[in-house]
Amino acid sequence: MSEKPVRFGILGCANISRKVSRAIRLAPNAALHAIGSRSIEKASKFASENGFPASTKIYGSYEAVTDDPDVEAVYVPLPTSLHVRWATLAAEKKKHVLLEKPVALNVSELDKILEACESNGVQYMDATMWMHHPRTAQMKEFLSDPQRFGKLKSVFFTLHMLISYVIIVYFLIYLIYL
Repeated sequence: MSEKPVRFGILGCANISRKVSRAIRLAPNAALHAIGSRSIEKASKFASENGFPASTKIYGSYEAVTDDPDVEAVYVPLPTSLHVRWATLAAEKKKHVLLEKPVALNVSELDKILEACESNGVQYMDATMWMHHPRTAQMKEFLSDPQRFGKLKSVFFTLHMLISYVIIVYFLIYLIYL
């Protein structure tokens, strides 16, 4: 994995962005580079309220974030109806894409997003990526092995949301440098 942190831009100031931006700031191999909103005032207020680094660029549009040549990956927490537009635009501008769930309104929209990412050589990830990762199936197989644990009747765990987003950020960075 690279020593250079992946520079993230965030499209929008949705409440969930507070958790993800904190996860990005906590990850040693990620950097919060830009935030964009429909108004520069809203983006500036959001950055200030959430303790963004002074170096974070503040933009009054989503497109300005995707146009920033230093942004390598975008997090898209916008309403689902806007995902196909902004995810495909980001991919076309060679930005890796992290989409908040649900990722699309229908399969056709998801296909457009995936095609844009694939054809532009960028990584796509959704906020529930771990569910689809091969390790999840391996973990299920491991836990289901009666020779290891006997008959498993229940599993209890606690997961803090911030930790899950830190894991998502790490995984996206891993995919980028794979």
